Amino acid sequence: MAARAVPGSEVLTEAIKWLRANLSDAFGPDATFEAPLHGVMGCRLTNIDLRHPLTPAQAELLVEALPRFRVLCISGQDVSHGPDGLSLQRVERLANHFGAMLPHPNNFVRGGKPAQGKGDSKGPITVLPYAERPAAKVDAWFGEDRFRCLEHTSPAVLTVSNIGPAHAEHTGDGTMHMIDGTTWHTDIEYEPEPLHTSMFLVQRVPLARQPHGGTWVTRDPAWDDNPWLYEPGAAPELTQARLNLPLNGETPFADTVAALQALPAEEQAALEKTTVRRRLNAEDEGWLAPLVRTCPLTGIKGLHSPFYNSRPQNRPPVEVNGLSFKESRQFLDRLETHVLQPEFRYDHVHTAGDVTIWHNWLSVHNGPPLKVLSRNPDDTRLMFRLSCKGPPCYNLPRRDSEEWLKTNISPSYTTPAHY
Repeated sequence: MAARAVPGSEVLTEAIKWLRANLSDAFGPDATFEAPLHGVMGCRLTNIDLRHPLTPAQAELLVEALPRFRVLCISGQDVSHGPDGLSLQRVERLANHFGAMLPHPNNFVRGGKPAQGKGDSKGPITVLPYAERPAAKVDAWFGEDRFRCLEHTSPAVLTVSNIGPAHAEHTGDGTMHMIDGTTWHTDIEYEPEPLHTSMFLVQRVPLARQPHGGTWVTRDPAWDDNPWLYEPGAAPELTQARLNLPLNGETPFADTVAALQALPAEEQAALEKTTVRRRLNAEDEGWLAPLVRTCPLTGIKGLHSPFYNSRPQNRPPVEVNGLSFKESRQFLDRLETHVLQPEFRYDHVHTAGDVTIWHNWLSVHNGPPLKVLSRNPDDTRLMFRLSCKGPPCYNLPRRDSEEWLKTNISPSYTTPAHY
């Protein structure tokens, strides 16, 4: 695929100009930013205290900054326990400005089985009590007197960690070891109204390093042939790009805005007309969704989840409208290879106290290789993810209609007013 010089640079230049003109007016003269964080992607904001409710102008700035930079990191938050720290309730309040909150599938079961588990996902939904969620297992792993998760009960909060007995359940191994990363994906793209925004509140990051090599995790060559991750048969170039993951717990991203702009104009135009059939379960009829999505706030366009099958164990493959499954895989594998080129990649380094937000319509990401089942707190990677969909709201509380919520938020949930 022919690439243009510095794709995405015009979007970046305009984004920096826009942020420089508006940041101080919204957050005061002490607020600063750094952009880009890599290539034409990413922005770090400092001297912004998220413990306090945002004004409408502040909310609007953050919401509109996200598509312009795709990854937004608001650094320096206090994540201590108690009234002085940034609570997860306050982070959920922040997320409500971006969209309506979505309970995470790891926090409920559908038809008696994990909603994010292997195979079909159907049947009545039951939200799990806190004691059966990953956070409770993390607390039990270390003992609450030594270390505990930030307090929360919301089903919209997903605990993302490398500790606790859940990893032993998945791997069948109760001893500390290292595991490969996950697959390249976007979050919950398999619903007719896909979510657009996800965010992490970072509580802890791994500080330990291997004596040889200086990284937290040492790559195992056996991971190259892991059948759990991807369907077999990918071209060597794509396989190598997929497995090129960071080793210190960073979150790898790829910029699908720049990747789209790097393509010839006629190919961009063709992709903008392309639709793909997505399904929750293999036997479902599914629905046609655009392969290129446009942010309604900014007009910025990006490839949305351009993968044939990003969850082989959980969700069926994607079918390009008008193509067979075989042809669809060839078409989408080619796009994935393009998107995962180094010039579009960005490995985001997390720091405790960061709130890191990403736009799922305009980027893709992966989970890094991990050291699991360690009882050393310096090996702990602990974050809390919240995701949302629908229109933004600059003046809370949200006023989503009952009909829209019933259609798009399952199981039913709205953020409590006191958050």
